[in-house]
Amino acid sequence: MIHPLIALFQQRAEILDMQGSKATAGDAIGMLAAWIEANQDRLTEDDLAVLGEIGGLLYRDGLRRRG
Repeated sequence: MIHPLIALFQQRAEILDMQGSKATAGDAIGMLAAWIEANQDRLTEDDLAVLGEIGGLLYRDGLRRRG
């Protein structure tokens, strides 16, 4: 069984595909950075570490796709 949050990600990806979205990993990085900045005062150091890791993975994936 797929974890409910993974299923949500899959569902959102399918919706983006149906909508013909051209959003990229770079767009996701921008949205993540904006969200972190807006919520930084409520995030713990552990939260920031995990979100930083996610941003790093997206950034690395985006670089590989461009290169």
